[in-house]
Amino acid sequence: MIALYATLAAGLGAIIGSFLNVVAHRIPRDEPLGLFRKTRSYCPSCKAGIRWFDNIPLVSYVLLLGKCRACGWRIPVRYPLVESCCAALFLLAVLRVDALGWTPAWLAFAVTAAFAAICLAATAIDFEHKILPDELTLRAGPVVAAAGALFIPAIHGTQLFGHDLVPTFKPGLASLIVGVAGAAAGAGIIGAIRWVGTLIARREAMGLGDVKFMAMCGLLLGPWGTVLAIMVAMVGGSVLGLLIWAVTRNREIPFGPFLAMGALAVLFYGPAIDHLIFVTYPAWVRGG
Repeated sequence: MIALYATLAAGLGAIIGSFLNVVAHRIPRDEPLGLFRKTRSYCPSCKAGIRWFDNIPLVSYVLLLGKCRACGWRIPVRYPLVESCCAALFLLAVLRVDALGWTPAWLAFAVTAAFAAICLAATAIDFEHKILPDELTLRAGPVVAAAGALFIPAIHGTQLFGHDLVPTFKPGLASLIVGVAGAAAGAGIIGAIRWVGTLIARREAMGLGDVKFMAMCGLLLGPWGTVLAIMVAMVGGSVLGLLIWAVTRNREIPFGPFLAMGALAVLFYGPAIDHLIFVTYPAWVRGG
């Protein structure tokens, strides 16, 4: 049964990924998404409407050889990449919810998949436009994160500073309090890094969008999960950032995509990452 759910989730992820491409293109340009009013997809180059059979996730890109049928404009590789990544993330969400035993499973999948989709859209926008829009960090994201904090306490637990809040509060409320503390931790840590970086570089080292984005992530991950996510983002950003610079020679590499990577890594593999950093690695160092 899990194989069926995983297959369906991957297919749904590819469809949602197609919509995320619309989000990544239209939000930075202040264009309507067409959620409540039908707005037909169009080619960004010639503005010709895209027919349904040219809008099938992944398949249409291959059949069209990566070009617009009307004008021959080369479709950016971002489009199939986002669809593929979203399919993979939705598949991962099903597998990890099942492995971790989060309940109710359908809601846990909905929350984790929606959070992954928001992180993916934010990554695509930040790479291209160097912004993390409020539509994601202050609107859609906090709603999803708050739902997770309220209805799936197992995601980040109900302990704050080593004390379980359940004896005092109901599990959902206790989890939400921990989530709010996580949001404060995320905003505070990234805000402090931004402030220090700006003082050192004597120019804005990081945008406020990163602060708001990490506050959103902290609401779902809790305080300790947020610290772990930032640690993963900093390590991943250092390694991958150097690789990106080596290939593109671009020094203006946004930090948002690495924050998203860290948040998703901790969401799905938080305990394993914690064990790796504080148990496996120290034991390996001592053994060496």
